[in-house]
Amino acid sequence: MNPSYIEIFHEISIYTDVYFLYLTTYKNNIIVSNINSLNNKLSDLTLKNNFNNTLEELWGKYDYTYLFFIKKLKNIKINSYFDKYNTNNLLNNIKNNILNFKKNKKSSKKTLNPKDNSISINICYSKQHEIEVLYKTLIEILNENENIAPHDIVVTSFSLNNYITCINSVFKLKNKKEKISFYISNQTHKSSQKILYLFNKILNLSNIRFNNEEILELLNIPTIAKNFNISEEEINILYSWVESTNIRWGVNEKHKNDLYCLKINQNTWFYGIDKLLLSYATNEKNKIWNHILSCTSIDFSKSELIGKLSNVINILNKWRLKLSISKKIKYWRSLFKCFINDFFQEQTELDTMLKIINKNWIKMIDEIILSEYPNKISINILQKNFLYITNYTSNQKFKVGAINFCHPSLICYIPFKIIYIIGLGYKELPQNNDIDNFNLLKKYPSITDINVDDTTYYLFLQNFISAKEYFYMSYIGYSLKNESKIYPCKLIEQLITYITLYFCFKGDEKLKIENNRKKISHHLFKIHKKEHLYNILNIQKIEHTKKNQVKNIHKMFFKNIISLKNIKINHFSINLKNLIAFWQHPIRYFFNFTLNTKFIIKKKLSVTEPFFIDQLENFKISNLLLENMINKKDIKNILKQIELSGTIPYKGFGEIALTKKCKEIKEIANIINQYRILPKTKDFSIKIEKYYIKGTLTEIQNTGLLRWKTSSINYSDRISLWLEHLVYCILGGIGESRIIGNKKQIFAFRSIPHIVAYNYLLAYIKGYIDGIKNPLLLIKSGAAWLDKVYDIKNHCIHKNKNIKQEAYKILCNKWIGNSYIKGEKEDVYIQKIISKLDVKKICNISKKWLTPLLMYKKINEKKIKYI
Repeated sequence: MNPSYIEIFHEISIYTDVYFLYLTTYKNNIIVSNINSLNNKLSDLTLKNNFNNTLEELWGKYDYTYLFFIKKLKNIKINSYFDKYNTNNLLNNIKNNILNFKKNKKSSKKTLNPKDNSISINICYSKQHEIEVLYKTLIEILNENENIAPHDIVVTSFSLNNYITCINSVFKLKNKKEKISFYISNQTHKSSQKILYLFNKILNLSNIRFNNEEILELLNIPTIAKNFNISEEEINILYSWVESTNIRWGVNEKHKNDLYCLKINQNTWFYGIDKLLLSYATNEKNKIWNHILSCTSIDFSKSELIGKLSNVINILNKWRLKLSISKKIKYWRSLFKCFINDFFQEQTELDTMLKIINKNWIKMIDEIILSEYPNKISINILQKNFLYITNYTSNQKFKVGAINFCHPSLICYIPFKIIYIIGLGYKELPQNNDIDNFNLLKKYPSITDINVDDTTYYLFLQNFISAKEYFYMSYIGYSLKNESKIYPCKLIEQLITYITLYFCFKGDEKLKIENNRKKISHHLFKIHKKEHLYNILNIQKIEHTKKNQVKNIHKMFFKNIISLKNIKINHFSINLKNLIAFWQHPIRYFFNFTLNTKFIIKKKLSVTEPFFIDQLENFKISNLLLENMINKKDIKNILKQIELSGTIPYKGFGEIALTKKCKEIKEIANIINQYRILPKTKDFSIKIEKYYIKGTLTEIQNTGLLRWKTSSINYSDRISLWLEHLVYCILGGIGESRIIGNKKQIFAFRSIPHIVAYNYLLAYIKGYIDGIKNPLLLIKSGAAWLDKVYDIKNHCIHKNKNIKQEAYKILCNKWIGNSYIKGEKEDVYIQKIISKLDVKKICNISKKWLTPLLMYKKINEKKIKYI
């Protein structure tokens, strides 16, 4: 109960008698506690946060808050009714100690019976194993005790949702003899859940900005997709359209204006739909008409999808406008019926559930109408009230005749013969907020401040007291990765410490605390072997021959993958593009080419208007501008396209960003045009021993190869230029190959004799052949290390310890990354190969393959910055 309610009832007590039923586990709290000392405890910062040392006080802190408000009242009469727990076992002895607890009261150790199993702690290997152990334990108890029925057993967990799948898989057995009836609390009907989830989303439309992700998330709900006849493939197309049209948020300019933003159409849904319609009309990209830019090519087969999207946005906008205005209660009565008409036109299988929910909605509205409330009511109030009614009042907490699974808070001192708490690992309990150090509530505490630990202790205490005969606990005690030990939560540790201090086995009265703890722990903790109970009970026996067939299929499959015998690789004909792609990222190429596996990371859509130019868009814009500037074309039309694309900030801010960008690109274009004179392109096919290398060299100048990019030059650019330079030299080229980057960066290679280039290219081809069979650990972190540690003047590795130490530091920084740049360890391909960073191996590989790049690197040129 909220403490403020106590004061309200106290005021009511002037006119009538008010009776409180206060449940507590502490007999002496009500009778003995002094209000002044209690007030001092709860208001003093040090005492509040470090309230006690004993388990009884630690677990009972939550009680003190309510006790404070009750004792504070005047003219109250307190009657206390407490019964002693008579059964002599460990569970009831601890409960009696808590019941009769008095501070600073000394008591002798009680004798613990070796056969006492009233408290037990089970250590398991996984969540599935935990439920299997639970099931096995309950079967044994029910078979051995005729006086215990399934409804006498409650299983609780602070993280029950994480166990639901495992509970269903273990308890829903085909073997009827072993089947136990069970019920999971707060699990509503799936159909009802889906409808209520969608209804809640629709009622919330007046409170959202119509972000692209919010609307696409709605379309991902099967009910809505089916209602608007949108297939899964079409949803994927919509994602790409939203990205290409740069729809961010807002229905239209009026909606943006309603939200106190600039009245502009850019990045809104209707403006995006206009772009799609123009794209369909022209079937061409980057066409401008009436200040609208076509964004993609749309053929006739996809034209219907534009109409579907327009229909969805119009209906959602209609609901937004309808829900944004407060109305008198009678006007909200038909709301759910309108919801059915708009979103469930052909949903026959959900008709029954829709009628039930509609009946509940009408019932709620009629009850409010009866109160004759005259004012207008916001939909937000009705939404909260309806969700409360459906989620809390209609759900059954416990089911008779079944084992009940629930959250610990539902026990609330209801006695059960057996209470079993699962998931008591140290990470499973509710955690305090990490930013508590910045929380002013901690510095200036109030009596009613909620403390996560206090609440957890109190709920655990409730469960402990409610267990009449057995109190069992379990947690995952071993890591799945390496079977290392995982410690239990502090609740178990506190309980074990308490039992160690106040109990011992016969003859162990003078035993040291450490030794007594070991003996008691050995008695209470049960370590269970890795068994899969569900395999024995739930899966029918397979014939021996069929088992062998399955095994053989698995063997053949993995043998083929690992040995790579069946992968057709033409070792003798290699395309230069493939060779470059391999050396740019050998591990990724191994997955893509050899294993034919690609890890696609779905791009997250940007939900805000562009306050700056996105990294990818910046790359696209820069390349587009550079291409036109190099070819000396007019860029006015290009700038107009960029402005209308919606990828740059609005009006003045966008113009400033574009002007700055043009200046940067112009600088790069000027340097490029100094070297770019009558470029040539050459197709080639050369033989290197038994290997044939074919491809095309572009931008061949009289001075050598010329490459450029709009961003900084990185490892991939250098290795790509190096391989092309080797081919260029083998073909008879005598010039220097260079790449020009941002901020006047240039990386160039000196001319290499034919035979040297031939031998180097042969080595890289052999490295490629080996690398597609076994992953090569050549990564950018190793390249960064070599750049620092290599002495470019003397062409050797620096012997200076400080330089070496700095180089290793650079390697680690490149590997780990920072808050702005992701480290290489985040690369999904590298993660699959490298579990632990082997610095020595990575450095040796980088030294072997990348040293030639630094040996033939050009280091001096006037007016140009070389890297």
